[in-house]
Amino acid sequence: MGARPRPRSPRRRGGEHGQSLVEFVLVLTPLLVVLFGIVQFGMIMYQKTTVIHDAREAVRLAAVDDLAGKTLPSDAPSGSTLTYTCATNPSSGNAPGAFNVGDTITAHVTYQYPVTIPIISSIIGSSVNLSSNASMSLDAQPVGYC
Repeated sequence: MGARPRPRSPRRRGGEHGQSLVEFVLVLTPLLVVLFGIVQFGMIMYQKTTVIHDAREAVRLAAVDDLAGKTLPSDAPSGSTLTYTCATNPSSGNAPGAFNVGDTITAHVTYQYPVTIPIISSIIGSSVNLSSNASMSLDAQPVGYC
């Protein structure tokens, strides 16, 4: 029996060298944009959750007239601001502007989150405004807040 001839490897045309590299780059670019977008979105949502928590913690301290609520909690992002507003509850029996037990206090926490990934900042802007409001009824006379 005779030896079988070896099959010849297909020849590449001269213009196809590097085609897979070009296709890889074309697929990788949008994939990285989506990946970085997911990472940036996760970081923004983490800071939003922190801002919500800080507003709730601050209003609880203010509702019991604990002066520790006048400062932001230690986990608050640097650059956050905290403000309070009080409102007289008509059913509390208190005169308008004379805040006491049963009236409402609201804590407002705001934070400008800087977008850190350059590709994403060109899409959504250089910063994202994160804010949260939390309200509670006053459990003690608000000496230091309203």
